[in-house]
Amino acid sequence: MVEAQNEKNELFGFERGKAISTQPAAAIVEAAKKFRQEDDITVVTIERVAIGEMTAALRSAPILVPS
Repeated sequence: MVEAQNEKNELFGFERGKAISTQPAAAIVEAAKKFRQEDDITVVTIERVAIGEMTAALRSAPILVPS
């Protein structure tokens, strides 16, 4: 995304990327599209949870088995 260029050939750049990095993934994707991102876009969201919440989430998470 930092390589995206707008109509003035300005790069999106690391500063803009850092400025929106705490936004929800959907907002980051929209910002990239508006800045004329032409390549693939991948946004990963990492959420920190308390240990008690994590344990409950792990118990209810599906188990994926390779086929």
